[in-house]
Amino acid sequence: MIKKIAITLAFASLSLTACAKVKKAKAPTPLTAKQMMAYLTDDNKLGRKTGTKPMLEIQGWLVNQFEQIGLQPLPETNSYLQTFEVTDAKLAAANVIGYLPCNCKSDRYFVVGAHYDHVGINPELEGDQIFNGADDDASGVVASLIIARELAKAPKLPFNVIVAAWDAEEMGLLGSKYFVEHPLVPLDKIESGFMFELVGSKSEANTAWMTGFAYSSLYPLMKDQMAKQGWELGEDPFAAQMLFMRSDNAPFSMMDMSREKGNQVFREGKKADIKGIPVHAMSIWKGQPHYHQVNDDMSVIDIENMTNFSIAVANSIKAIPENTKIKWLENQHFNFKRP
Repeated sequence: MIKKIAITLAFASLSLTACAKVKKAKAPTPLTAKQMMAYLTDDNKLGRKTGTKPMLEIQGWLVNQFEQIGLQPLPETNSYLQTFEVTDAKLAAANVIGYLPCNCKSDRYFVVGAHYDHVGINPELEGDQIFNGADDDASGVVASLIIARELAKAPKLPFNVIVAAWDAEEMGLLGSKYFVEHPLVPLDKIESGFMFELVGSKSEANTAWMTGFAYSSLYPLMKDQMAKQGWELGEDPFAAQMLFMRSDNAPFSMMDMSREKGNQVFREGKKADIKGIPVHAMSIWKGQPHYHQVNDDMSVIDIENMTNFSIAVANSIKAIPENTKIKWLENQHFNFKRP
């Protein structure tokens, strides 16, 4: 019996020694901006149309990126995926959403994000039929991921930061609308934020712009912070097109917008009462002819400028003073009020 116990202990000792020698698996090397862009814009993604098989793969890829960065599912949830159905078309869709706790006393949220869907394929075209959507809006998705990486390094942030990849934007801002209609955090806890649209364009270096620049205090705040990063954040050069109402910020900022209120403002010249959170969109695009075209591929992207933009935005968010309140401002179009 003593001999048997000795042999057992010897095997146990060898087992522990072997375990001690096992090296921890290395964390995967983060993908570069170029690698992330190449993944999202590959022809095998078939133009990232909502409800198609490649979108399921991309959702899994985004979840993996979120996990590597250290993003967490939102409180009271156990998944990064917020699934929904595009009712008219009976298409399965999903927003991919995570957040970084601020490690501060604030219970407020700042939301950043972009849509990862695009318009798919047009089989009636000769030659290239795939709308790869590099600038619109793979660039915004990659910018969001880079920003999340940078923010994850900070020991403390001024707000809890939600990072979102929206689905079905091209079908009418449906993913962000679904979140606002089925919020995973109280909407009155969202302080502000911005979405990214076409931020990879080859354009004048270190220049970007924001929609709805006259509507809230977020624009002067970010303009000042971006200037400290060597970036000029300008006013929307396409303000007459009301892009403020046409990106994923709109479901947040214009919750009860209607056709009647639009006519009241833009046909009758009267201000309309609008309920919303001051969330805006940021872009680098200056009208280059690749928007919703098959040539919106990697050839139109300035990886270095897009990366620098993302880092500048992250640094600007980190530098926002704690307890900052983003306020709606008096303007010529709307009487805004928070929900």
